[in-house]
Amino acid sequence: MPEPSSSTAADRDVRSGQRARQRTPHKLAHGDLRLLLLALLEQQPRHGYELIQLIGEVFHGQYQPSAGAVYPALAQLQADGLVDVREEGARRLQALTSEGRNWVEANAEALARARLRTEESARTLVKAGAPAPVRSGMGALKRALASHGTRWPPERAAAVAAILQRAAADIARAGRD
Repeated sequence: MPEPSSSTAADRDVRSGQRARQRTPHKLAHGDLRLLLLALLEQQPRHGYELIQLIGEVFHGQYQPSAGAVYPALAQLQADGLVDVREEGARRLQALTSEGRNWVEANAEALARARLRTEESARTLVKAGAPAPVRSGMGALKRALASHGTRWPPERAAAVAAILQRAAADIARAGRD
């Protein structure tokens, strides 16, 4: 994947006098669905629907891969000898083969990078789905925390943690009102 440049397409549009278009953030990088499926199957055998739901949870409901993406990826993993499928009534249980386990072990770093990319993408999607005043508040919070740098005496860390816990509780309550 190419490194991001310091000039985005939207920036170029603004400089050229054209109206900037907001781009939809990428949900998964090329090949990451395959890696995420392997990572989830490393934990335990799972049904396809469960895999779809788990990936949706990573994205906090802002994205969920379609069955039309997941099942062909699982079929390819099976064709590659990394995943085995067992019939359980009308459902199919996906599990790593011994070759799949060896592959996951040998490629642990690639799996970790895919998880990090996915978590970042999920944060971006959640943030993009928030209204402007909420995004502004999130930015203010981030700047306030960053203003402390690495100077976190234990009493200050405890006080800030308590503030954040209260804010989280207030936000959760506001969503139920």
